Amino acid sequence: MKKIDILTVRVDSETGEAIRSLAQADERSVAWVTRKLITEALEARKLIKPQDDKKH
Repeated sequence: MKKIDILTVRVDSETGEAIRSLAQADERSVAWVTRKLITEALEARKLIKPQDDKKH
């Protein structure tokens, strides 16, 4: 997946802490976890096609 768009988002402290905690537990960056969560939500709503996880 080519990453060409940059999004800046504001979240409440609880959401930010949850994302940082998940990133640390999974040894991933906050950006990676946030991108994955957004992608999963869009796939679940059938707004985008499922991505091939082997490339990640």
